[in-house]
Formats: sequence, C-alpha cells, structure tokens
Amino acid sequence: MRTLLRLFVPVLALGGGFAAMSLSGGCGGTAPPAAPATVRGKLTLNGQPVAGGLVVFTPDARRGGRGKPARAETAADGTFALQLDGSAHVPAGWYRVSLMPAPALPDPLAPSAAALFPAKLARPDLSGLEREVLAGKEHVFEFAVTTGE
Repeated sequence: MRTLLRLFVPVLALGGGFAAMSLSGGCGGTAPPAAPATVRGKLTLNGQPVAGGLVVFTPDARRGGRGKPARAETAADGTFALQLDGSAHVPAGWYRVSLMPAPALPDPLAPSAAALFPAKLARPDLSGLEREVLAGKEHVFEFAVTTGE
C-alpha cells in the first residue's frame, strides 16, 4: 500500500499541475492583438493634386515590419485612403512609403507629371519616406512633392 501511495501521489500532483496550467491559459498568456488603424491623405506635385497616382506603404523589415504592402490610388483631388486586402484597416508599425504619378499618356504634346516626378520616390528603399502607423488611430499624411521645374 505504501509503495502504491508513493507512486500515485507524484502522478496526481503532476496531473493537477497540468490542469491548473490549462485553466489559467498556460505560461505568460498572449497579448490581445493591436487595434487596426486607418491611413488617408493627399499627394501633390508642385502644389497641384496628383490624380491617378499610387501611394504604397511597405512594412519596414528593419523595424520588425512584415506582411503585405497597403496601397491606394489617388483621386482627382490627390486624396487617398490606404487599403490592404480590400479593408481600410492597416496594421500598426513602421512603413517605408513610395509614391508614383499616374501612368503617362501617349500624347507627346501633353505635359506629363511622370516626367517631373522624382523617380527615386517610386522605390521604398530610396524614397527616404517613412511613417509610423499607431494602433487604433486614424492617420492623415500629406505628401507634397516639389521639383525644380
């Protein structure tokens, strides 16, 4: 009986410990996910709205960002609202920003914003534009591109 009791007590204690851990949610638990944010704004070139342009926020891997880029096409007045997989919610974190004008029309006589737009802005690694998106906030970012015309 004593030998049986000696074997049974540790097994019972171990089982009780597992039960307590599973009821409490395990070690440390997990933090609730951060509230999503929204990002909107305006893109201008030399003070004029850029219609049909593209604004892309790429997660900054140097600062722990990962995932898909959020993007938006600019409206006739230069305004934009970022979308990610059809949703206006953008994960919190740091982003590298790239900006592009509307594609140039084949009319050689028409002035093109693309001809004036600095090419480096189309690359998130060269643009020098970075923005932080904070959880649960509505962000408004204005990008005013100027050239030496």
